[in-house]
Amino acid sequence: MFSQAESWLDGRLAGEAKRSFHFIGPIRVCLNLSRSGRMVWVKSRIEARVEWLCARCLESFSRTLTSEYTASLKPRPDSPSQPREEVELSREDIETEFYEGEEIDLTPLVQDQALLALPQKVICRDDCLGLCPRCGKNLNQESCQCQNRIIDPRFEPLRGFKVH
Repeated sequence: MFSQAESWLDGRLAGEAKRSFHFIGPIRVCLNLSRSGRMVWVKSRIEARVEWLCARCLESFSRTLTSEYTASLKPRPDSPSQPREEVELSREDIETEFYEGEEIDLTPLVQDQALLALPQKVICRDDCLGLCPRCGKNLNQESCQCQNRIIDPRFEPLRGFKVH
């Protein structure tokens, strides 16, 4: 088991101009490696405290992110001189990574695991009411006086339409 600084993934996220999350505290990684011949099996678990912006109310909150991953690594095969025909991949093929040489750098594999565990959209709690689309008030903290009947702005031009 080892820990990495919260900035450990910053290089991989450099293209993200604006993020709705950031890691707070160390990223803890637990690796279990086993080997049979040249085949290596990796079982890993990542835990990290993450501060998010809620997708509904835009308030910040923190939550622990946990991810477990299993992969097998085998030596990279020599590349064939002719293109191979199409093959259907099995689950085992998808979970297989390749390595070259005598040393295996697991950093990219573990970083990928951490990044793939991040959800695309996060809400602070299941019953989050979000923001009022008219006045912008956080409905978790206060109620607003806006009309409950909200018309989709795309249909607004049809408001005065009358059928005879």
